Amino acid sequence: MVAELYGAPIDEAWRRLGHRGQAVTVESSLRTDGPDAGSRRIRVVNGDLDLEILPDRGLDLAQLRVAGMPFAWTSATGFPPIVPGPDDDGWLRSFGGGLLTTCGLRSFGAPSVDEGEAHPLHGRYSSLRAEVTRTEVTDREVVVEGTVREVEVFGVHLELRRRISTPIGSRLVRVQDHVVNRGAAAVEPMVLYHLNLGWPLVDEGTVLHSPATAVEPRDAQARAGLGSWDRFPAPAESYPEQVFRHELPLRERVDIVVASPRGAAVRIAVDTARLPALFQWRVAEERGHVVLGIEPATVPTILGRADARARGLLRPLAPGGVLELGVDVEVMPGA
Repeated sequence: MVAELYGAPIDEAWRRLGHRGQAVTVESSLRTDGPDAGSRRIRVVNGDLDLEILPDRGLDLAQLRVAGMPFAWTSATGFPPIVPGPDDDGWLRSFGGGLLTTCGLRSFGAPSVDEGEAHPLHGRYSSLRAEVTRTEVTDREVVVEGTVREVEVFGVHLELRRRISTPIGSRLVRVQDHVVNRGAAAVEPMVLYHLNLGWPLVDEGTVLHSPATAVEPRDAQARAGLGSWDRFPAPAESYPEQVFRHELPLRERVDIVVASPRGAAVRIAVDTARLPALFQWRVAEERGHVVLGIEPATVPTILGRADARARGLLRPLAPGGVLELGVDVEVMPGA
């Protein structure tokens, strides 16, 4: 299929435009007001796709809009700096949601103490600032690249090299990560991609199509909703969060699709050889918490690093070793 921009082949579109920035651009800016004042933003416009990137939160993704419609859930906190603490407070006071919040690089899920070291809720990644190394519009795609490091003196030194791209004329966002162990000793990474979808895509009757062979509830609250895990409920005044674990076919490239009864849909593609676990997080609470989280991960526990070690799920990454991860998010035609 020939790539198109506004109904014209890409090469023809480039000849017709006075400047490519009329239709496709990547722009960097600095926030001057609000809870994230002083932080950097990168905006990618690709035809009717509009994406915000957060360099000061590890090149995570904030809002994604297509033809003006928002697809990501963002919380009322905005995206202020995260100060990791021993409990949930630092995270919950600054979890802006967005299309992608990366959790890791050494722990995700519940806070825990592993081999004497405390790990905060969902790890430290979102508190790390990226070094942006490339922002470019090429003939065929828009590319943003950067490096994020989780490092301590005499300790761990993990480097994540991230590449975010979107082919010209598409509604696809691709995140490709290389986690490199730059330290002198083996390290056991834990990474989860916290993808957050919101209204109007997510509402009563929205359906989650999962390739799971089995779905398990995390706790009693999730068990109460297990019979309808695939169909989003009607929002209510109070709706405790529910988390489900999906058992995926291994060593396959699979699609997870979230489809609204209004016609919009989002496809999330993952390689289960690299991300063999999947969690689903949902809250159907009016006044700001109508959200469906799709969370591919490297290990099948959401209970923190200590639980992963106790269950023998951690895998060492040798000095110089590379762990390749990534996820695709695409707004489907017709949205």
